[in-house]
Amino acid sequence: MENVDFSGVAPYTSICMVKCKEAKQNLRNFYFIKSSNPCYAEGDIMTGIRYLVNIAEKNGMPLVICLGMGTNQGGHNRGGILGELMESYGDYRGILMVTAAGNEANTSHHYQNDPLNGGDDVEVEVRVGENERGFTIKLWTDATELYSVGLISPDGEYSGKTQARLGEQRRVSFLFGGTVVYIEYLLFSFESGDECIQLRFQNPTSGVWKIRVFNELQSTRRFDMWLPIRNFIDDQTYFLKANPDTTICDPGNNRGVITTSFYNSENRGVAAESSRGFTRGNEIKPDFAAPGVEVYGTLPFAGNYPIGEQERNDRARYGSRTGSSQAAAVTAGVVALLAEWAIVRGNDRALDTEKAKMYLIRGADRNGITIPSRIWGNGTLDLYGVFDRLRPSAF
Repeated sequence: MENVDFSGVAPYTSICMVKCKEAKQNLRNFYFIKSSNPCYAEGDIMTGIRYLVNIAEKNGMPLVICLGMGTNQGGHNRGGILGELMESYGDYRGILMVTAAGNEANTSHHYQNDPLNGGDDVEVEVRVGENERGFTIKLWTDATELYSVGLISPDGEYSGKTQARLGEQRRVSFLFGGTVVYIEYLLFSFESGDECIQLRFQNPTSGVWKIRVFNELQSTRRFDMWLPIRNFIDDQTYFLKANPDTTICDPGNNRGVITTSFYNSENRGVAAESSRGFTRGNEIKPDFAAPGVEVYGTLPFAGNYPIGEQERNDRARYGSRTGSSQAAAVTAGVVALLAEWAIVRGNDRALDTEKAKMYLIRGADRNGITIPSRIWGNGTLDLYGVFDRLRPSAF
């Protein structure tokens, strides 16, 4: 694919891409995801990452993995199993993990309560659109806390309080409207040991649903709730009292990966949809912000495969796109250049994901930014700033 008017961030790198297979229908059915929306299973993504690691090891080359996917299903603290895997690989020298923060800040898909006293309860209101056929909500809180829930339909029908017990599962059928809600208590979630309550709404009645949350212990604490990412839910389904913070998608909440939000590099303006930190555990994420508005680059090929090289070039298309995946791609290119300087040229052969992240944080542009920031992290991506601060005169 040749275009004399276009050059990527790191034009001399070798690119290996994995086309991840679509999730199976039973998984789509469980989470009520329409067949028209791309959806991938966590295990398949992990298999793809392992494949790329094997290719890099076989060729004796450093590897930069760019993951432009994310989910709201995790606890927004350690990045889920996928985040743990990426952190583990990222500890190896020459393997560098880059993830997108997400596009969730303005979706109203995150709720965080005001401090709730022990024994008290609060009602969380969710507006459900008329075209919504099903969705999930997950409530997360620290392992030291214990919460129970009850549901009130738009018709005023109350499910009653369900008890928080180990392995508790409840199927609640509402007489009016035909809605069925499946409630599952994970008092010790597999990814962190924290409490997770999963609510799955099947054929929900449109209108305002109320989720009554009960604090079963005596401490005064918070909890968080998330709806699915914007691709997997009707845009008329959202929390009425939403919080735009803590909206970074997993696995980007893992401290062992490089996570970037995005901004408009033309005017240094904030992108309204760019997901914001910090993590649920209040660790600093994103690490920094990168250009992600109207980023010019290649677009998918038109037509079907297989095709010859000349025909591939004829079908090559270029254009602009906006989003956190574009920012992650720009960052991955910068990380590749950093890896060339550090590993290929022998300036820091011990470079891993954590060291690469620290290089980029040290060189980030903080002009006009108070750090750490939920929007900007530690500043904006600036590769020149990295090397400028490495010069003896900079100290």
